[in-house]
Amino acid sequence: MTFYLMTAVPMGLVWAAIANTAPVESFILGFLISLLVLAMLRPPFAPVRWGRLPGQIVNLILYTLLMFRDIFLSSIDVARRVLSPTMPLRPGIVAVPTQDADEREMIAALSAHNITITPGELVVDFEGNHTMYVHCLDVEATSQTAATAQSRRLRLLKKIL
Repeated sequence: MTFYLMTAVPMGLVWAAIANTAPVESFILGFLISLLVLAMLRPPFAPVRWGRLPGQIVNLILYTLLMFRDIFLSSIDVARRVLSPTMPLRPGIVAVPTQDADEREMIAALSAHNITITPGELVVDFEGNHTMYVHCLDVEATSQTAATAQSRRLRLLKKIL
């Protein structure tokens, strides 16, 4: 029960930040909804390793900053492509390695989410736990940077989780 309460508190805070209404009422509503969702899903208990927590928080901050940077730069690139008819579009699908077979699927899913919320790219399919296929606006640019960006995301996600 303590695990559910400790998990629902940050979820309630996120809900209050997103709801943009009275903070106390939003937090209480988000907290209660989080408890309900956690009670229905019954996620496995994950003990907190206090020694790893500072490193995990630092890596979470780095991952979040990296994600915001990718979203910002991709947004500018997509806007330039929309506003400039001379900028060529070379759409296509690029295969991106996800992870080793012994890693958790959640890491690949979070990485795919990061790619999907980035403007101009969309994960369209997975092939097992090894490859995901990303539709992009510029195949040449994405194929040059996709593998290194993916390895950086996976490295940070493994340190966080």
